[in-house]
Amino acid sequence: MEEKKKTGLQVARSSTLVQEREVMSWKRNAVPEDAGLAAIEAKIASDPENAELYKEKGLCLAGMGYYREAAECYSRAISIDPFNWEYYRHRAHRFVSCGLFADAAADFTLASRLNPDDWNVWYHLGLSWFLLGDYEKADRAYQRCEALNKTADDLVAVTDWHYVTLRRLGRDADAEKLLEPIVPDLPVTDEVSGSYFQRLLLYKGLKKPEELFSGVDPKAGADLPVVTQGFGLANYYLFNGDTEKYEALLDRVIETASNSRWYSAFACLAARVDKINNAKRREREA
Repeated sequence: MEEKKKTGLQVARSSTLVQEREVMSWKRNAVPEDAGLAAIEAKIASDPENAELYKEKGLCLAGMGYYREAAECYSRAISIDPFNWEYYRHRAHRFVSCGLFADAAADFTLASRLNPDDWNVWYHLGLSWFLLGDYEKADRAYQRCEALNKTADDLVAVTDWHYVTLRRLGRDADAEKLLEPIVPDLPVTDEVSGSYFQRLLLYKGLKKPEELFSGVDPKAGADLPVVTQGFGLANYYLFNGDTEKYEALLDRVIETASNSRWYSAFACLAARVDKINNAKRREREA
């Protein structure tokens, strides 16, 4: 029999199917051989319905820098145990690393409902809203996070992002009030929190801008302090009306992060978001 000609609708459907097949065949990064990862995969092969094993694999992949692949592992864990808040928290963190901020906010919100008393969840939910430019929601998340602070490291980390959030909302007096507990002898121990601490001392006027990178040598592998403190210094200049130095520091943060393993550091992600938003604003104003 003569083959019937396809109608326009059939052609459209066929095209859609091709597109769907292309999407479904998206390739993932080739993960290098790793003894620890191989051991976890062997466990999964013998116990494929164990959600904790997929979390373990996700943590391993994330530690290797394979964030998208790690997120997929947490999705597998969620499909087995959908009411475990930790799986949403871990997947959300990896969504942040991949620039999927709305997906991250959704997962962190779910995690906050399943466990409303986890500092980590509220801290990163605030960050997700900050990166999405919804500073009002970021403010509310950070307020809840602050109520759960236990250490000096907790205090400086959430205070830093909350301060910048309030300044961007134009609530300068509220932002300054946040700095009251920040004193030079806080027992900060974590490396990243140490960089946040330096930023807070700058905002409070206890450190000069030119002192922020004192003792930081990128050639000695100190790229993370340059990235993290650099975004803080950029904000300092933004708040003080020096947009030229602000833009230059955003560029420095992005360049430093891109040439190191800190390309997914929160400060770099925030700097990239600022660069994109600034470019869009200039287009609108042109």
